[in-house]
Amino acid sequence: MRVRKAVAVAPFVLSFIACSVAQAQTSSPTRFTIGAKVWHASWLSYLPATFAGVSPSGAPVIGDTVNAVEGTERTSVLPQLAIGHGKFFVSLNHGEFKSDFRVNTSPLVTPSGQNLITSRTDHFKRRESDLTAGYMVTPEIGIAIGYKDATETRDTSLGIAPQRTPLVRTTAKGLLLGAVGSFAVSDKLRMYVQAGYGPAKLKLRFADPAFGSSAKTDGRYIIGEVGLSYPIYTGVNGTSAATAAIGYRTQTVKTEGYADAFQENRDLRDVRDGLVVTLNFTI
Repeated sequence: MRVRKAVAVAPFVLSFIACSVAQAQTSSPTRFTIGAKVWHASWLSYLPATFAGVSPSGAPVIGDTVNAVEGTERTSVLPQLAIGHGKFFVSLNHGEFKSDFRVNTSPLVTPSGQNLITSRTDHFKRRESDLTAGYMVTPEIGIAIGYKDATETRDTSLGIAPQRTPLVRTTAKGLLLGAVGSFAVSDKLRMYVQAGYGPAKLKLRFADPAFGSSAKTDGRYIIGEVGLSYPIYTGVNGTSAATAAIGYRTQTVKTEGYADAFQENRDLRDVRDGLVVTLNFTI
C-alpha cells in the first residue's frame, strides 16, 4: 500500500488579531502584535500495514490495513507575529509538533511470505509555517486567506527491531480561506471564534524503494477554535495592550489514500485537538 501521509496545516491562527483589533483600537493606523500560543493537544492519526493471505480463488495475495491510533499528548508553543494597518492585517506564525504512536499487534510480511505479528511505534515530527493576509469587515468580524508550508517526517521501530528506521518524509503546500470573529460577552470579556478550510498539495518521499521514490496526493483541511479573551492591560489612550485568551482548538486533514493491493481509494484522517492558551502584546 502506498501511504498517502498528510500533515495538518493550520494557517488561521488569528484569534489574537481579532481580539487585539476589537479591544485595542488605537489612534495610529498601524499596529504590531507579538505573542505565543501554548497548545496542549492529543493527536489521532493512522498506521498502515500489510499482511499475506489468499483470495477467494485461493491465489496468494498481499492485503493491507489502516489502524487509527492515538498518539502521546504533547504541549507545543507557537510564536506569532502580526501587523495591522487600518482594516488590513498580515500575520506570520510557526509551530513544531511531535508524538509517538504505538500499537501492540502490527502485521509484517516476512521474506518467506508469512505473517509476523509484532509491536510497532511510529514517531511523527512536524513543522508548520504560514503567512496570512486578512481584512476586518467590521470591528468584530474578519476574513482571511493564507499560504501554508509544512514538513513532516515519520520514523518507525518494531518490537523485533527497536532501532528507528526512516519511513516517509511529507511536504505540503496549501492555499486556505478562513474567517475570525470576536464578540462581547460581559464588560471586557469577549468570545472569539475562528474557522478555516482549503485544499493542500502533498508530496511524499519514501525511505523504502519498494514504495517508489516519491508520490503526490491531495488533502482537504479543516480548522476551528473557540474561546474567551480578556485584556489584562491597556495603555494610556489605548496605545498598547496585552490580551490573554483560553480556548479549544482542533485541526483535521483528510487525505486521499490509495491501496495497491486491491486498487482501492481511501480517505485518511489526521486530527490534532486540545486546550490552547494565548498571550499577545499589541502596540
